[in-house]
Amino acid sequence: MISIGIDARTILSPKTGDRTYTLNLLHGLANLQLDPAQWRFSALLDAPDDEDLVPRSPVLETKILRAPNSRLWTLAALPLHARAAKLDLLCVQYLAPILAPCPMVTAIHDVVWRAMPETFPGLHRAILTRAMPASARRARRILCGSRAAKKDIARYLRVRRSKIAVLPYAVAPRFLAVLENGISDEAIARVRRVYNLGEAPYVLSVGVRQPRKNLARLQEAFGVLKMRHRDWPCNLVIAGKKGWGDEDGSEHDRVRYTGYVADDDLPALYAGAQVFAYPSLYEGFGLPILEAMACGCPVLTSNISSMPEAAGFDESRNGGAALLCDPFSVESIARALESLLSDAALRENLRAKGHLHAAQQTPQRQAQATLEVFRAALGI
Repeated sequence: MISIGIDARTILSPKTGDRTYTLNLLHGLANLQLDPAQWRFSALLDAPDDEDLVPRSPVLETKILRAPNSRLWTLAALPLHARAAKLDLLCVQYLAPILAPCPMVTAIHDVVWRAMPETFPGLHRAILTRAMPASARRARRILCGSRAAKKDIARYLRVRRSKIAVLPYAVAPRFLAVLENGISDEAIARVRRVYNLGEAPYVLSVGVRQPRKNLARLQEAFGVLKMRHRDWPCNLVIAGKKGWGDEDGSEHDRVRYTGYVADDDLPALYAGAQVFAYPSLYEGFGLPILEAMACGCPVLTSNISSMPEAAGFDESRNGGAALLCDPFSVESIARALESLLSDAALRENLRAKGHLHAAQQTPQRQAQATLEVFRAALGI
């Protein structure tokens, strides 16, 4: 039997891309119909899974490893468990143990602390800048979600491109359920009431509020649009927990901040929006793009970094399911918003393309691709 430990601590944290990635991987592995006599995966946590987030499966178990803090969990508790459990492989995110008794694979979703250091908290930036290159070198394989991320990982962490695997990141099951079954008007109305959104149409932005999300320019572009079309009743809704830095921009009466949105409320929030705006300055992938598409919301996103890939564009910028803009240009963002809000046919076209693209991004597909990387790391 091949025994693989997966650092799954992020599933216990408030919603972030890292948490979504890990949950999708666990759900995908649980649904691959693997032989439990050949494969055993352990979801390794640092606290009890009180919400039963880890899916039940004959090939998946949960283990709780105790440590005084996160650093000692990674440096001591994780490798000690790997030795005691005789694991064949460890899968972590970002930082790997300095010493481990078995091969390791690490998921590195982005290197924003190097690519855009001015948008990242100073202490965390210093830790990652010092520790990540060695962690990446220790790993037999590195997982990421886009060609753009692979290029930056190789450049900033100085590792061979051949050991970096680009995987299809998945849409979470709750969004795929909306794609398959739709969502009720009652659910959308309830979310409007819960987050005090009123009855006006809205443009939605989702993500942890931090400088690279480019919210200041988005709000400025929205303000430009409102000046041009004073009769439009549209609001801008910014959903997500507060992060760091001066990420909010100026407030006015057409901007709504929801704060952190519960997982179960997000599908209806996406489905109720006229447009999803994601003009981020840098992403390793950009899962909210897929989430919005699955919920039938037309997407506006950036023409740089990984966002075109997340939106289904190939290397020649063909075949995508979103409208792209220059995220450094307020005017470009404003024009793109204007195009989407004024053109129902364009919105419907992007909605249809987005549905097709998101439908392909399943947890099983992500897990199958990850399993192939695990096999390669083990020499199978």
